[in-house]
Formats: sequence, C-alpha cells, structure tokens
Amino acid sequence: MIAEPEPRVRGASPVDGLASSAVAAYLERLYARHASVHDGEVATYIPELSRVDPALFGICIATVDGAVYEAGDTDVPFTIQSMSKPLTYGLALERLGKEVVRSRTGVEPSGDAFNEMSLSPETGMPRNPLINAGAIACAGLVAGAVEDPFALLVETYSRYAGRELEFDDAVYRSETETGHRNRGMAHILRSFGVLDNPDEALDLYFRQCSIAVECRDLAVIAATLANGGVNPLSGERAVGEEVVRDVLSVMASCGMYDFAGEWLVSVGLPAKSGVSGGVFAVLPGRLGIGVFSPRVDAQGNSVRGIAVCRELSQDLAVHLVRPGERPASPVRASYTLADRGSKRVRSAGHRRAIRAAATRALVVELQGELSFSASEALGRCIEEPDVAPELVVVDLGRVVRADAGGIRFIVSLADRLGERGGRLALTPESGVSEHALVGLPESAGVFADLDLALEWCEDELLRRIGEEPAVTEVALASHELLAGLTPAELTRLEPALGSLTVAAGTLLVRQGEPASEVFLVTRGTLSVVRGRHRLTTLSAGGTFGELAFVDRRVRAADVRADSPVECRTLSYAAIDALAASDPALHGTLLRNLLGVVISTLHGVNAEIAHLTR
Repeated sequence: MIAEPEPRVRGASPVDGLASSAVAAYLERLYARHASVHDGEVATYIPELSRVDPALFGICIATVDGAVYEAGDTDVPFTIQSMSKPLTYGLALERLGKEVVRSRTGVEPSGDAFNEMSLSPETGMPRNPLINAGAIACAGLVAGAVEDPFALLVETYSRYAGRELEFDDAVYRSETETGHRNRGMAHILRSFGVLDNPDEALDLYFRQCSIAVECRDLAVIAATLANGGVNPLSGERAVGEEVVRDVLSVMASCGMYDFAGEWLVSVGLPAKSGVSGGVFAVLPGRLGIGVFSPRVDAQGNSVRGIAVCRELSQDLAVHLVRPGERPASPVRASYTLADRGSKRVRSAGHRRAIRAAATRALVVELQGELSFSASEALGRCIEEPDVAPELVVVDLGRVVRADAGGIRFIVSLADRLGERGGRLALTPESGVSEHALVGLPESAGVFADLDLALEWCEDELLRRIGEEPAVTEVALASHELLAGLTPAELTRLEPALGSLTVAAGTLLVRQGEPASEVFLVTRGTLSVVRGRHRLTTLSAGGTFGELAFVDRRVRAADVRADSPVECRTLSYAAIDALAASDPALHGTLLRNLLGVVISTLHGVNAEIAHLTR
C-alpha cells in the first residue's frame, strides 16, 4: 500500500497571527481526516494521467483580499483538464459576446456524463459549455476569432492563476492519440453547423486541457472568479465582471455533470472538476477553494475533492442558500446636521441657525454592497421622516461594491429630490468610483469625502434659510472672542492686539512650534491641518490658538491661509497681565475663550461618537 504523505500546512495572510494560525490548523485537521480515504481510481482513459501518484492530496483556500492557506501537496503540477472549460467559456463570451456564444451552445444541465453528446434535438447545439461537446464548441469559437488562440488561452489562464502557466506536451500527445470520442463529437457538431473547423477546434481543446496547474492555482483561479474577475493577489483583471456572472451561473448548474444536483444540495457552490483529480469551488465575493486528489469516481470527480468541499461547506457555512440569513443593515447610520457637522468652524449665529433647521437635511451612511436592497433601504430613510428632507448626503465610503441596480436607484432618488426642489450629495469613496455614477442630475453634488459633503450641506441649508454662509470679513467688535466687551473695554484692549496680514498659502503656525498667542481671524479663510488631513477650517470671526493657551504647550497642527487673511493677535502674556490690571476684562476674555474651547470639544465629541457607532 502506498503511504500517505505527511501534511504540509502553510498560511499566508495580509495579517499574520491568530487568524492565520487558526485557518492553517483547521486545514491540517481537514487534511488528516480525508488523507485516509482511498476510494476511487486514477483516470486511465488518457494514458498519461494513469502515471500520477494516487496518494497526492492538497487543499487550498484563497480569499478575495489576498490571503492564501494551504495544506498538503499544493505545489505539485497536474493538468487542468475539464477545469479549463469555464475559463474558455468566459473568454469566448468576452471576445464574441453572449449572442454569438449562445448560438453555438446552450446553458441547460445535461444530466449526462461529461463525454456524452447531449445535443439539443431541435438545434444540434451542445446542452451547455461544460460538457465536452460544449467545450469543443467554445474552443472552436475562440480558435476562429483570434490569430494565435492557444497563446491567448495560456495568457488568460495565467492571469486567473496569477503566474505564468506551462504546457504539458506529453499529456497533450496522449489526449490527441486517444481522443477518438471527442474527435467524433467535433465532426458531428460540424454537421449541425456548430463548428466551422472541427480539427482546429479539437486541437485547441486538447491543448487547453493540457495546461499544467497546481492546487494553489485552482484556489486562486476560484478566488479570481469570486472577486469579480480580478486576481486578488496580482490585482490584474482576468475577465470582465459581467462575464463572471454567466460563468458562475453555468458552473452552479452544470459544473459537476450528472452529479450537479447532489453537489448543489450538499455543497452549494459554483464549481468545476477535472478527471486529473482537481476541483475548484467559488463563494462569490468571499473566497475560492481548490482541492487536488487524483482518485476519481465513476462520474470523473475527485472522491476526496467532493468530500473535502462538502465538509468545508458545512463547517464554514458557505453554502449559497442559507435560509433566514439576514446580512448587516446596508444603512450604517442616519442623522441630521444637529448630530454631526463638518470641520468648518461656524459662528455662534450660524450654529444656532443650522440646529434650528437641521431636520431639513439628512445624512445617510451606507455600508457593504450598493445593491437594489441598499438603495431601497436608503429610500425608506429619506421618506420615513414626517417632513421629507430637502438636502440628503449619502456617504458611500464604506461601500465595497456597487451594482447597476443600486446605482440606477441612487440616480432615481436624485431625480426625485430635484423634482421637489431638493438636492442629493454623494461621497463615492472605496467601492464606488465617481465615473460609475453616470446619469446623476446636475443638481446632485459629488464630493471627495464626507466632511466636504457636510460642509456643502451646511452652506446650502444656510442659503435656504436666508443666511450667507461665506463670511469673508468681520469687524473687530463683532469677533466671537470679544463678545460682551463694552466699547470702553475694547478701547483698553486695542493697544495689546497685534496685526497680521498674509497671502493665500502662507503657513501662519507650524506644528511643534512654541505657542504664545491667540489669533482672531477678521478676514479670509484658513485651515488647521495635520499632514494631509484637514482638522478644521476657520472663516472671519473664528479663533485659533485657544487650546494651546489652556495647556501652554507647542502647536499641535499647522495653520495655512486658504485665501488672503487678516488677523489680530493677543499674546498669552497680555491675557495673563489683564488678571491684575483689568480683572473684569480678563474674566470676559476667559469666558469667551472657554466658550470657543467648549465648541471645539463638542465637535470632537461628535466625531468620536460617529466613529464609535
């Protein structure tokens, strides 16, 4: 009896540690449980396949975010055989279009073995592209469409696997010499007009089946399909996302031949097997599974491969049909401008006005997938309040993917808001690119991040209630820091105030410098930044340097002029001196400084509350 190999378990993850170790340990246990299974026989109808060691066994999982976990013989080459069929089908769809491909092969399960003719009695077309007849038809389409079809196949398969795959000439010759049944199929397909050149189609089919892969490649190929056609390791696109849907659909119903129904019930994943002993399965949007074990059953499927996938499906709950399962709500949070504002510092009057009219504006943060369900939930958020909001900000920063239905519904919402005089603003970060939002009405706004959208919303709300949001200049007596001062107190304070005028782009304060004064902005706009991140933006009437006055430490951030700026300055030493020389004035200034600090802390607390939801 041939001794079983010792398990070799490897885990590679973007984040090393407990998670990686836990998955590796699980695969090790899974490998050990199934390594003792000796049912099935190595395929012999292709002589070269009979030479493989029947004891070989490998399991691999690859996730859509680039983690790969392996156990056993995952680096031993074998030929891809029928597992090539969905890849060539996808290539034919991409090159020639669905209409042309569907004119040569159907998509219905055959219920027959993989090497049965299974042709439609009405058209003579193969039942589906994953039986031999359908795969030969697809190979014929590719062969007739490009100058060097085999080079294109190898290039495409290699993009799926994330490495350059090689051709096994010995297996190709073995298939060519013994493939009489397939040769007969090709000529029958020619008689029905499905093939134009049967010899060319058959040669390409034998060649595609003879491309060498490893178990790890199968998992990465599956993960590429799970990732919408983009290889999660290389980032390279192997096939278009719209084609992936058709490929996975046919794999789900036809990928395991006359075992397809039982597979769908017990495993529940789109999959494809090959007589070389490989199986790969796809959990869309999540991961790919590859298993290699050469002993196959009467239907040509790997015995261990089926058992491992069945157990993985049960243990990891990855069956596509999970009755009663409810995903996380697509609406992460919804709130008004009274709950959270932008990083632009507003005057006390503007803050009061925004709070009073806050219900006229709504912010909705979405998460997960932007699908019809997410958009429908968004629509209910907008319509449920007693008074429908006029302004709506939709934050897509946590959306990982958007489909056509979700985007179409977003555009429809923007149109409806516009019809009743409202406006929609979007922040298409992460999984939603700005160019995907084609069709938005001119009234809709698109912003780089949520903070800019919130600032726009505040400005728009202020305009709608008759306030001018852009305060470019204030008189010194109207500055927030000097509120409550009598004319006589202002006259006494005037000599202690310095003046500063700078051009746009000037750095007024540098992070890490000693702090010695408070700045009273009387004209222009400036931003407080740390690195590339905006902490806040101040307009005329605003104050900065108040926090440093409290702790008397160095400056915590840079302050840069966004426009020409005029400021008055009041040194900390001058404020301290007023405690003895003018206690009443000193007290008023301290109260006002405290009010500015409290307002700043309110904004920080709102930001923290938002981040910890």
